[in-house]
Amino acid sequence: MRDLELDLPDVAGIAVYAPGMCFGPRAMHEYELVWMIEGDAQYRRGERTVEAPEGSLVMCRPGATDFFRWDPLRRTRHGFFHFHIRRLPRHWPAPDDWPLVRARPDGDLVRMLFRTFTTWSESRREVAHLAAEQLVAAFVFDALSVRDIPSAPLPEPVERAWSAIHRRLDDDPSAPIALADLAREAGVGAAHLCRLFTRATGRSPLRTAALARVDRAAALVTRGDEPFAAIAARLGYANQFHFSRAFRRAYGRSPTTARADAQLRGIPLLHGAALPPRVRGRDAVA
Repeated sequence: MRDLELDLPDVAGIAVYAPGMCFGPRAMHEYELVWMIEGDAQYRRGERTVEAPEGSLVMCRPGATDFFRWDPLRRTRHGFFHFHIRRLPRHWPAPDDWPLVRARPDGDLVRMLFRTFTTWSESRREVAHLAAEQLVAAFVFDALSVRDIPSAPLPEPVERAWSAIHRRLDDDPSAPIALADLAREAGVGAAHLCRLFTRATGRSPLRTAALARVDRAAALVTRGDEPFAAIAARLGYANQFHFSRAFRRAYGRSPTTARADAQLRGIPLLHGAALPPRVRGRDAVA
C-alpha cells in the first residue's frame, strides 16, 4: 500500500435519506467510497445493477453514469468520501476489475477509518489521508476486518461521548449539546473528558460536536437544493451568517462554493423538501 497515492478527500461526510429516495443519475468524474451504515440500497453503474445491503461498501468509479435507489421501507444513512488516484501500485488489479460492492465486514475497521474523516484537524491532515488510502486498499484486497489491520481504539469515555454526540444529532439536529451532558454520558468529569478528547483527537468535545453538526449540514449543502437559511435552522444555527461562518471554518470555503463545486462534479441535487426534517434512530457510526 506504500505505493498507493490518493488526493486527500475533499468531499466526505455522513448523508441521511428518507425511505424510497433516489440519488442520481450522475456522470462520475472521480472515485467515491460509500459505506452503507443503515438501510439497504441498489446501486447501478452503467448497465449493471447490484445490491448494496446494510454494512456493505460500494466503490463508485469514474467513466460511467451511476445511480442509487435507497431502501424503500426505512431511512438510509451512509458515509462517503470522494478521491482521485494519483498513483496505483503496479501489483494492484486495474480499477475496472475491482468489485462494485464488498459484503459487510466481520470487524470494525471501516467504522474506525470512516470516523477519522469526522475527527481529523488541520494538524492531522496526514492521518485522514492515510485512513483514506487504508480504506481503499482494504476494499480492493478484501481486508476489511480489524484482525487484518490493527486499530488504535479511542479511550472508552471518548467513545461513549462520541456516540452520545451522534445520538443527539440523530434525535434532534437543532438541539444544543452541552459539555456537562457529554461528561455524564461518558461517565467522567468534564475536565477529564476534555483532556482525553484533546489527547485522542486533537480537539475538545464541543469542537468535535460542532464539526459533527456541520458535517450533517454539508450533506444537505452538496446533495440538496434546500436554501441555506433553512439548513441553518434545521441544524440549530442562530442564522445563516453563523452557519456560513462555521461551514467556512470547517471546510475552507463557503456553502455557496461547496454547492457549486458539487454541481461541477456531477453530483445531482435532491429537492430539500423531500428530506426528513428530523432523523431518529440508532447510534451513529462513528
